[in-house]
Amino acid sequence: MDAMKLDKDLIDNLKEYLHKLEEKINKLSRIAEELRQPLKAAEGVEEEYLSNPLHSFPLIRHMYQDWKNLEEFMQRPVGEEQIHFLQEKLPELPLKSDRDEATEAMYRMARTYNATPLEMTHGLIDGIQYRNTLTALDCFELGKLYFKWDFPEEAAQWFNITLNFDLEARKDVEVMGLHQKDLVLLLTRSLTEMGEDDKALNVLEKQPDLAENHTSLLKFYKANLNDPTDDLPYLSESYSKLCQSSHVPSPSRLHCRYNSTTSPFLILAPLKMEEISLDPYIVVYHDILSVKQTVKIIRFGEPKMEPTYIFTPKLGAIKHKGRTAVGSWLYSEDFDLPDSPFHNLFDVIRDITGLNIDDSIEIQLLKYGFGAHYGPHPDFFNGSAPDISSEGDRIATVLFYLNDAPHGGATAFTDINIKVPAERGKVLFWHNLKGETYDLDLHTIHSACPVYQGFKFVMTVWIREFNQMFIKPTYRKGNRKFFFDV
Repeated sequence: MDAMKLDKDLIDNLKEYLHKLEEKINKLSRIAEELRQPLKAAEGVEEEYLSNPLHSFPLIRHMYQDWKNLEEFMQRPVGEEQIHFLQEKLPELPLKSDRDEATEAMYRMARTYNATPLEMTHGLIDGIQYRNTLTALDCFELGKLYFKWDFPEEAAQWFNITLNFDLEARKDVEVMGLHQKDLVLLLTRSLTEMGEDDKALNVLEKQPDLAENHTSLLKFYKANLNDPTDDLPYLSESYSKLCQSSHVPSPSRLHCRYNSTTSPFLILAPLKMEEISLDPYIVVYHDILSVKQTVKIIRFGEPKMEPTYIFTPKLGAIKHKGRTAVGSWLYSEDFDLPDSPFHNLFDVIRDITGLNIDDSIEIQLLKYGFGAHYGPHPDFFNGSAPDISSEGDRIATVLFYLNDAPHGGATAFTDINIKVPAERGKVLFWHNLKGETYDLDLHTIHSACPVYQGFKFVMTVWIREFNQMFIKPTYRKGNRKFFFDV
């Protein structure tokens, strides 16, 4: 009788174990089916699918965050074989820095293109409607960033949107690290920062495990307001308005014409030139590169691309949030390769600019992904680079657009309220130094607007001043302080 009773107890215990195991399996089954949906939607159209930022951001956020939480859940305590496989793959997953950059890219797009959290959640960016794929976890992550950067109103909107996913009915999100208690506390803090004390108390009272201490919590938050971090990217209002599709250019008397004067060759084959500005001198040349040539250039440079840097006088080249593209440099040996896509590049640049060109010019291929941008900056160094004394400053910039970026990615000159869309085959050319004096032209400060669909590929060429001393002399002394001045 005692043995039978023990057997019965063991079977009951086994059934309880099976019941617990079934609960875990069912929960994982629901999660797996949910995670599979984006892959099904992308099947056969992966590149087009990932060109949508509302697909790329969830993918990076999900791969960095969700699989680590799943790993922890799976270790309780079954599935050892799968856990070992996952542990082997964890080093290959995106890093925290990748997740953070993807989140910040969403912020940049929202701020630049004036998209509210509700519009972003419904897939609306700058008048373009996308199919929305943001999850509760995505919205929560964005809310935390807005709170960290001291935008409590937008943070509260993101947290409220997260609550609308009905987390009580979806306990599986807790496995991924999203607990309603944490969400409610952050929403309360955001409302407190906004001075909405009554709404904050109401939110706390509705959370069972917080209701009892709601007044003391509110008092604590009011006494310890958020101390925002100092790494907030600067996006000026003029920059944002210029990047938006609603921007209407000012009327201009400038016109388009055929240029046949900058080189003798153009007498036979003039180039289509569009005047953008005369002061500073900025022009666009159309139909310069063929589709075949741009494709070959992209194929050549893309495998070599690495994160780009900015140059500072004190620290030299550093990685900075103000520039988020990837790129690769071209060197003289690249032009001599068999079937090189750059075989006539120097001739093209000479025809466009009328300047002296040799193999010392700087050429960089750049790729801007979703949300990638380059904040307002000049192309001249102003004596801060180590090679200025031998080559001079960057007198001019030639920017080749290698593909179409239909939404975002324009080159914006904020000081003169001019925007140039990124369109395959055309070339943007401007002088960074004033022609008569070689003074630095501050009106050439420009930026790359965030890309919010597809990618933008460009090739940037910088031309130095000392090579031009015999063809572009200065006519009068300017205010520029040269590095060799005493």
